[in-house]
Amino acid sequence: MSSNDFIKDRLRVKLLAFPAAELSVFDKAKKKYMGLFNPEEMEFVNDRPDVLMFLTGGSEHLAIESVQEFRFYLLLASRDANSWAAATEVKAWMIQHNIRSVMLDADNPTTAEYLSEYYHAFVGVRKLHGQRLGVVGSSSPWLVASSVNPYLLQSKLGVEQVDISWDDIVFDEISQVSPDFTSLFGMAENRQELIESGKIYEGLASLIPFYRLNALAVECFPLVNKTGHTACLALAKLNYDGIPTACEADICSTAAMMLSSEVCNAIPWMANIAHVGNGKAILAHCTAPVNHLTSFKLDTHFETGKGYAVSGQLKGDEVTIFRFDSTLNHIFVTLAKVIDKPKSRNACRTQLEVELSSSASKYFTENPFGNHHMVLPGNWVQRLSLAAELLNVGVVS
Repeated sequence: MSSNDFIKDRLRVKLLAFPAAELSVFDKAKKKYMGLFNPEEMEFVNDRPDVLMFLTGGSEHLAIESVQEFRFYLLLASRDANSWAAATEVKAWMIQHNIRSVMLDADNPTTAEYLSEYYHAFVGVRKLHGQRLGVVGSSSPWLVASSVNPYLLQSKLGVEQVDISWDDIVFDEISQVSPDFTSLFGMAENRQELIESGKIYEGLASLIPFYRLNALAVECFPLVNKTGHTACLALAKLNYDGIPTACEADICSTAAMMLSSEVCNAIPWMANIAHVGNGKAILAHCTAPVNHLTSFKLDTHFETGKGYAVSGQLKGDEVTIFRFDSTLNHIFVTLAKVIDKPKSRNACRTQLEVELSSSASKYFTENPFGNHHMVLPGNWVQRLSLAAELLNVGVVS
């Protein structure tokens, strides 16, 4: 696919009718169904469609001549003029030819909302192509199930991996920390420790323009073990800045964060699964995007007792939890109800307890993709699932 295919962030909609149909059939359909779309998010086309809108029967051959194998399409039809019959036949043909699709009722009041969700997923997936992920250091050795082959990252998501050494950041040469960092964490009692955290932020932030990065995955434990200073605040600030940044150099998690950033316009919280049982899960980590927190304070890093970490209260009464597997062939997505925001001293500092569906509980205990999962306040299940369809990624819920 060439870069020219990504110039317009619009859905390409093709109207389909029997070959001898008069122009009035198309004009009438445009007037009737234009309300399904935001006019700025779509255009009517004759070739390379994303959406096939069936107006009459006898349009089957025009439809199958317009599609490509291994792509994903929306099929719109109604009860009028045998359009549903035509769409059904084409849907069956698509299944036979490995072409994925969803068929929608053009007269259903919920279809407009579905199309809006699809549009955001469609644009977000396209924006991933050509992005660059900087990996500082190496993935933490305990991430035994979360390694992602750079080739898969490129072929599945269109994201290029850039390997960077900690030695490329000369912290001794960083003399100033930006006021927006120190003001964000102004509650810090240890001013010197705050400045050291700020230097880590400045060093990591400097990589972004130099390497033309869109995201970062940072191996943080060697840093804290060597210097006694954590990257927790730096990562919280980078995510707050709109740069998807994962700790422990977890590339699998960063990929999910990048997807969410583009598709949902929000960077999720990357969390450990601290416990699952009795239909509930506890999630915890020592850093979080502070824009997702109603309030927060600074605490020590849980595993080392050193530096600063973020201890916050996540927003919302429900959250979407999701994660890729290491092959990027599947994504787990579920909606969970928030039931508590614990403050245990025996876990990472930002904590959340949620109620799980029976299928989600079974996933976590019988077939998890790994430890780290992404948590995003609100219900983003449909949009992430649509993004997965566009990427030819199977959804597990």
